[in-house]
Amino acid sequence: MALDPAQKAAAGRVLELIQMRLLSEALYVAASLGVADSLADGPKTAEALAESSGADPVYLKRVLRALSQAGMFREEADGFALAPMATFLQRGVEGSLHSAALLFGGEHASRLVGLLLDCVKRGESAVHMEFGGEWTNWVQRNPEHAQLFNGVMTSYATLAMSGVLDAYDFSYASQLVDVGGGHGRVIADILRRYPSMRGVLFDMPHAFAGGQATLANAGLSERCQVVSGDFFVSVPAGADAYLLSRVLHDWTDSDAVRLLANIRSAIVPYGRLIVLEAMLGQEGKGMYPVLSDLNMMVRTGGCERTEAEYRAIFRAAGFELTRAVPTTSPSGTAVIEGRPIAR
Repeated sequence: MALDPAQKAAAGRVLELIQMRLLSEALYVAASLGVADSLADGPKTAEALAESSGADPVYLKRVLRALSQAGMFREEADGFALAPMATFLQRGVEGSLHSAALLFGGEHASRLVGLLLDCVKRGESAVHMEFGGEWTNWVQRNPEHAQLFNGVMTSYATLAMSGVLDAYDFSYASQLVDVGGGHGRVIADILRRYPSMRGVLFDMPHAFAGGQATLANAGLSERCQVVSGDFFVSVPAGADAYLLSRVLHDWTDSDAVRLLANIRSAIVPYGRLIVLEAMLGQEGKGMYPVLSDLNMMVRTGGCERTEAEYRAIFRAAGFELTRAVPTTSPSGTAVIEGRPIAR
């Protein structure tokens, strides 16, 4: 059968998409070998990069050639050089995605993604099928993955907050409780912007030391208390603003309603609920929100949601969704605001 030009283009794109998982693995290879860090001081040949990283030069060159085609590096006459995107593969830069490339690549990640069909058939996360428990519990039992996970959450918080403070005014809040706030990057950014605000960083005990360190380094220890607990049991009471940043997407609707109901019991009548998530259905936000939704399917059993879906779980927990504010965050983060429904 003869293909017309449009069909040929479509078939070519399908061929690319079929093999696209290899790009994620190529990023894992580059991050594991520290290629972006090695290129920070200028271009290097594949041979030089292989010698410093203990890799085979011919095979490494093939990986870097593919990543260059994807825009991550530049293949030049004298070797390979950083393209702008590769900055985010470097360790220690603001918003570094080095930990994310490691967490979402390699044998462990491939095993989970390989169970996607089973997830769809059974309505169950790959982590639950593979390890018999929740993703967060499994991560905390594996120190190497816990370290990567905490690094990823800090990086994602940096990217999520990019544009949030310009899009949404928190000045009404006198006390902000960051529920499931991890190591405190998000609440630290907000408190720095609003010097009269006080805060509470609330998460499981494993995040306590990291949260204290973040707040101390930001000079915010006097204005922000670090509290440990389980948000499915209760949250600190009496604040006029409660924040959930990249938390609700980890959970099913029933669990999300249970968490939100605990916040409804704790919040003052005139308070506000603020949810930061990569909301589905926003125009011009690229593929990240829908890919993140698939990642939630595989790892946590949760999901990304549309505004209408957030409205439904808010109402089920006793909140009215008052507005959804888009931001310029590269992760497609929206600020989803709710207020308590009068009882």
